[in-house]
Amino acid sequence: MKSEQERETHRRFVQALQHEHLTCTKPGCGGPMQVTDLTPHLARVKTYEAECTRCHTKEQIAGKEQATPPWDVASITMMAEVHLLHDQPSCPFDDIPITFTSLPNPRRKARYRLSCFYCGRHAEMNWPPPEAKR
Repeated sequence: MKSEQERETHRRFVQALQHEHLTCTKPGCGGPMQVTDLTPHLARVKTYEAECTRCHTKEQIAGKEQATPPWDVASITMMAEVHLLHDQPSCPFDDIPITFTSLPNPRRKARYRLSCFYCGRHAEMNWPPPEAKR
């Protein structure tokens, strides 16, 4: 079970990831925060810096890399189906929204990378999956 601080850190990460409004956590301030993505290009886990526009307090917001155990086939299929229903799939391990990235494929088949930028798990998949072609 997560502590209150872990839940708050998790919530603030989701807000930063989805470009939502963040407010300063300093007592008595509550000002809006300017969020900057500091993530290196090939990093698996996102890192953000949030700075309050009123009191200039800075906060680091980052995921916690934990790539094991990897997603199983059932989890990947479930996330893909939720995505196809135009809903936001989330990582079964940490409940962070999953990002789908379309990959180039010379055979003109749909190929995607599924990424969780909090825990660093990722997978690649073809769509439709082979079992759907039967």
